[in-house]
Amino acid sequence: MQQWDVVGVIAVLLALITTVAAPIVKLTQAIAKLTATMEHMEKNVDCLAANNRSAHERIWARANEQTAQLNDHETRIRMMEEFDS
Repeated sequence: MQQWDVVGVIAVLLALITTVAAPIVKLTQAIAKLTATMEHMEKNVDCLAANNRSAHERIWARANEQTAQLNDHETRIRMMEEFDS
């Protein structure tokens, strides 16, 4: 092999390595960014689930209060209707 043949082979190998390595580096960076984003979203979803649970507990407590109040009003109305009869 001539000296320039060796230089040409080395240049081709460097080009091949660069061609393969560049997308791998970009892919690795994209995966790292997506992983960080997913971890952040997971924390947000956990927080949202906790807030949602708390809000539903308050809603059900208020609904139970209103049910008790409605039952009390129904009892009063029934007593008034019986008294008038």
